[in-house]
Amino acid sequence: MSFLIVGAFAPASTVLAVSGDTIVYVTKTGECYHADGCSCLKKSKIETTLQEAVDDGYRACKKCSPGTLDSSSTTTSSSTKTSTK
Repeated sequence: MSFLIVGAFAPASTVLAVSGDTIVYVTKTGECYHADGCSCLKKSKIETTLQEAVDDGYRACKKCSPGTLDSSSTTTSSSTKTSTK
């Protein structure tokens, strides 16, 4: 009797490049930005733009894959926004 074992690896998740004015969400205490509906947003959900989230040091959530900045839309923000972390 012989067996053939086939790997059942999940395909690499596709991360979309989106513009800086895309709406994403951050939490009061987190380090990631999220897409609407992410399970990480149960306790707090603060709307912001992708550009502001990146400028404030947030990274993309690995659970919901909200996308990353399109290289053509990256700009240096001159805002003096107070961090909500």
